[in-house]
Amino acid sequence: MGAPIKQPWERKTLFGGRSRREGGTRALKLFRSGENYLKTILILQKQKGAVRSLDVADHLHVSRASVCRAVKLLQEGGFLTMDREKRLHLTRLGKSIAGAVYEKHSVLFEALLAIGVTPETADRDACELEHAISQETFDCVKALLSRRDGAQDPA
Repeated sequence: MGAPIKQPWERKTLFGGRSRREGGTRALKLFRSGENYLKTILILQKQKGAVRSLDVADHLHVSRASVCRAVKLLQEGGFLTMDREKRLHLTRLGKSIAGAVYEKHSVLFEALLAIGVTPETADRDACELEHAISQETFDCVKALLSRRDGAQDPA
């Protein structure tokens, strides 16, 4: 009998295994929590400009200690940096991942609203689906929304 499978909350990392090559080094595949931290930092940067760990903790309703640990791991993975004033900055890789997750959330949120889901439920479900949906399925949902939006525009 093998070792028991750890639940996501039991893992001591934000990363899965190694994934694609990125700039000559191996980029780590993020778990859902790592993607959520990056997406949150991107959203807060758009809203506030400068982002600190406390802002992330407040936004996600988690402890400062949790954010500090996540920030350390994300720095080690090459996804973000911190300046002398303790402001968080996404690296090019971090921005790329955060942007992709944010786009998935936005498109899925709109798709769920289009089929009659309430905004609160659509937001919650989009948060779940953005991590689980395949790229192929996401591209199809996005194309479907584009066709629908194009059909609704008066010519």
